[in-house]
Amino acid sequence: MYIKAFDKDLKGSESFQFEVGKTYTTKADNPVVWFHYGDKATTALCFYPKEDTRFCIVEPLGRTHSRYHHRCVTVKSFATDAIRIVRELSHDEVCRLLFEEHCPWWLANYLKPPFEVMAKYGNSLRGELAVSEILTKRSDLTVDQHLALLPKKHHLTVYKYHYRKTIAMQKLKCAEQPAQPTANSAGVGAP
Repeated sequence: MYIKAFDKDLKGSESFQFEVGKTYTTKADNPVVWFHYGDKATTALCFYPKEDTRFCIVEPLGRTHSRYHHRCVTVKSFATDAIRIVRELSHDEVCRLLFEEHCPWWLANYLKPPFEVMAKYGNSLRGELAVSEILTKRSDLTVDQHLALLPKKHHLTVYKYHYRKTIAMQKLKCAEQPAQPTANSAGVGAP
């Protein structure tokens, strides 16, 4: 299975628009400008590490070329001068593939996988980077979920983070409310 990543509008590099079910070809002889894809979801995610990245299964139909990249992780990508976009993968399918491929948790975290997927990473969610990334980039998770993901030695940090976040939200709500009239202001008392 081969996978290609796209932006949220199903566009590739240089804003080339793709559609599921269509075939695309190029007459270029240079593999750098061909259609790129990977043999894993991890490879595709390295090139589009954003929450709204979309993934499709693709079928190379023409000449192919491969090369190694040293991006966020070392990956082998492919290029072809003719490609068919077979079908789009759901978010859950992509998250499952990333976990099965042993994608680093910090890379998979760009897609905001559900708590159940992150919990499978278990012992690899260690260290200051894990604490920082999970707390700051995963505001969709509850306090209990943050506690379940991180080792006990970081639980105090989790509590402090959520306490500060709650206080900041309360201050924001107070600042948004209109000023209340006081006894000395013109709007108080009988007409």
